[in-house]
Amino acid sequence: MNDIFDILVSVDRKSLGIKSDNKYLLANRVHFHKDELSCSKIVILGVGEERGLTLVRKSLYGLYCKSDTGISDLGNIPPSENDKLQQILKILSDKDITVILIGNSVDVLSVCLDSLADRESVSASIVSPAVVPSGFTDSLFSNRFKNLFDLNFLAYQTYLSDPEVLKKLSSSYFDALRLGKFRENNMIYEPALRDSDIFSLDMASIRKSELADSLYSGLNGLYSEEVCQISRYAGISDNLKIANVFCHDKIEKNGQKNELIAQIVWHIIDGIVNRAGEIMLNNVNRIKKILINLERPEEQLVFYHSDITNRWWMEIQKNSETPPLIIACMEEDYKMACRQDVPLRWIWYHQKMAEKN
Repeated sequence: MNDIFDILVSVDRKSLGIKSDNKYLLANRVHFHKDELSCSKIVILGVGEERGLTLVRKSLYGLYCKSDTGISDLGNIPPSENDKLQQILKILSDKDITVILIGNSVDVLSVCLDSLADRESVSASIVSPAVVPSGFTDSLFSNRFKNLFDLNFLAYQTYLSDPEVLKKLSSSYFDALRLGKFRENNMIYEPALRDSDIFSLDMASIRKSELADSLYSGLNGLYSEEVCQISRYAGISDNLKIANVFCHDKIEKNGQKNELIAQIVWHIIDGIVNRAGEIMLNNVNRIKKILINLERPEEQLVFYHSDITNRWWMEIQKNSETPPLIIACMEEDYKMACRQDVPLRWIWYHQKMAEKN
């Protein structure tokens, strides 16, 4: 174990107040010791005020989980040591461990991206109610994150978002999908989440009627079951390296927030333990490769379909000298190609590859 992990404040299992020895309780399936990290596939780490994190854990570890996938809770990183978070995330991601961050630190996303800076390409999805000027968007448009190929703002609300920022996102070939799009089709966020290395969820995305004690939630937003569904989409992605669930205000003792954060984390974990292992499509027998010849333009579109998960992918080929980019898509993209229409997602990524190369 790297010495840097010694700065973390471990969780005292007794403080959780869970006395049952039921083997399916999450409390009895999680390792609370750093020396057991070698057998873990998932790590939970708290960032921010300790009292609220304890309340979240009490709710989380009282939930049931039938999987015995290795999960470790490394405790909390003290505020005085926040500058070490990037190094910790890099070490864990290099060990192929998925990290779930919980807390009320709103500037963690940049740290997550920096921790993956040595990777050739990174994709991220952010669930947020507003797309506005911020330190993060300033860094984004200044090209600080040079390996950031894909960025998706999900569930944003138009009247809360700055049109100029949305315009800059589009011109940089980053995507923004409104909350209304999810209401039209609750699978529309799934392809973006399936391709994402980083998933960041702002609890302010949840409507106030679901979190009455929240100071930042608005009248409109996601319902609790919707945010859990989105979180499971993120977890089940074979690409996910870091999930960050954060809130702007503190977690109140008698509030709903700690319970909902716990259920969100549970759904991320449930997604992770139910991954289908379909990241290398050409090496999976149950994946079908489908070729479609288009009349206009003279182009052959290549799709992949999983017989097990019913998920779809398509190839974006820039030229014959470079390997194609394979991106997640929806069945509707395949159906469009069958109708001799080029899918908008294919056009978008083709333009993006041409621009970024």
